[in-house]
Amino acid sequence: MAEQQPIALPNELWIRILQNLDNDEDIAELWTTCRHVCTAFKRVVESICRDRHLPKTRLNFRLGRFTGGRNGRQLPDITLMAEFEFAELSEDICTAKFRLNDDIPEELIPTVKERMQTSVENMDIAAPKHSIQIRRDVLDGPIPSLSYDQAKCEVNCNWRDLFTAFYGEEALARRLTNQWLDNQVAYLDELKRKFTRGEMGAERIISAAILEVGSGEKICRRDARRARIRHQFRKLDGRNWDPEHDGDSAKECDALNELWALKQFAQSEVFSDEEDSDEWEDEDEEDEENETDEEESTDDE
Repeated sequence: MAEQQPIALPNELWIRILQNLDNDEDIAELWTTCRHVCTAFKRVVESICRDRHLPKTRLNFRLGRFTGGRNGRQLPDITLMAEFEFAELSEDICTAKFRLNDDIPEELIPTVKERMQTSVENMDIAAPKHSIQIRRDVLDGPIPSLSYDQAKCEVNCNWRDLFTAFYGEEALARRLTNQWLDNQVAYLDELKRKFTRGEMGAERIISAAILEVGSGEKICRRDARRARIRHQFRKLDGRNWDPEHDGDSAKECDALNELWALKQFAQSEVFSDEEDSDEWEDEDEEDEENETDEEESTDDE
């Protein structure tokens, strides 16, 4: 008997499936895996990311300490931050333009413009002074084809290359974390046994598990970040960058802690497209309830 060949789903159905992979956890897999399946998948994934996720992308730059005054009053010593939000795409849909957030006080804009120029001209691979946020994920990786218009205070970059670098690191961090979790099965089983024997209460068990998982994820994200920096140096000048000899452990620790804090803060953000999705789900539930009521009414008749 001839072996039955699996039935291939039509591209239209696959496209519908891809369009429903819109959770934060799905984006890295979409970009790093699904996008490379075929030309049709690439087109759909890029369309999804361009329409849904690029508008939720921000570039943040730390521009050093600022102690200037306002209206004759001395301001407290603060770190000057500049956040750029997605504004529009170029005609060829390759270059994304980001504009300075309107929250910057007008009197600080001249200083921001000047310091941004210096920042862009002196990007530090090993100790970046910027962060990239795409929805709820935050990293401090490269911004490919970065250019800056000082007069307009606008930042431009190749958004596809930005997503490739960003989600390449994010996917690696998640893969390392999953591998690390697989190796913690014995530890988690021991916690279960201690709970069963009454040696530890539920609250202590949960706290210990969360602490262990959190510390493991931080280590994995550190390793993914180091791998990205090593790749950047190798691509730049062929250097084999070693974090133990060439890196600065204090700066690395500060950067990782800041990224972790930014990521935790980003987790609480609510985006308008998610609110719309919730409304659609509510409408679907209402429609189902109405259909059920109509069926029951028909049965009664």
